[in-house]
Amino acid sequence: MIRTIAGGLASEVRRHLTREDFEDVDIRVAERRFSRKDVIFAPGDPDDQLYFLLEGTVRLFKIYGGYKEATVALFQNGGVFGSPDLDEGGSQSAFAEAVTETRVAKVRKSALVDVMIRNPEFAAKLFSSFSDRLKQSDAVIDSLLEREVSARLATLLANLGDRFGEPNGSGTVLDVRLTHQDLANMIVSTREAVSKAMSEFQREGLIEVRDRRIVITPLLGSAYPNEASRY
Repeated sequence: MIRTIAGGLASEVRRHLTREDFEDVDIRVAERRFSRKDVIFAPGDPDDQLYFLLEGTVRLFKIYGGYKEATVALFQNGGVFGSPDLDEGGSQSAFAEAVTETRVAKVRKSALVDVMIRNPEFAAKLFSSFSDRLKQSDAVIDSLLEREVSARLATLLANLGDRFGEPNGSGTVLDVRLTHQDLANMIVSTREAVSKAMSEFQREGLIEVRDRRIVITPLLGSAYPNEASRY
């Protein structure tokens, strides 16, 4: 759950914006569906809209070194993506790709600005959605500090467990399927290095894999207390 501002509005803005929120303030929403691996936008595309994830999972990534991918954010139901700058006229700087079957609402930034001026409650909900994006940016920067792959991976898993985890028996199950290559893209490493670290985590009982989903056990926090405590 997203951490939100304290005070009277805190309980109201804990949930993400929904299609009903836009309809309540008379904002026209363009809804689209994307299949797995579909590109929603790419660098250079016009940056005149914000994208609200109604259903599914989306990742943002950039290309470095000519061909390697670095995942900079991962969103599930309710996430907002696209540049948080509400001025129109710019261009996208990253790729947005559907990780699963996805339903997205697109809203023109100019329409959002007008409503935010008239409706403080809607503005608070929008800022709450942005806070998740900012938190992810901080997490990405933190995970790329000069540390061993195992420590960077533990940081990432702790973050994913906090955002996408569901308690299940002896651990926390990540409610999103991620390959070792996906994890490597998130910490700017190689699949081979991540596979080695994941095997070590499994041998040590820090994680389990059930039905192709990662289960984080309490031992991960004990083994990497500095990483787990960040989240």
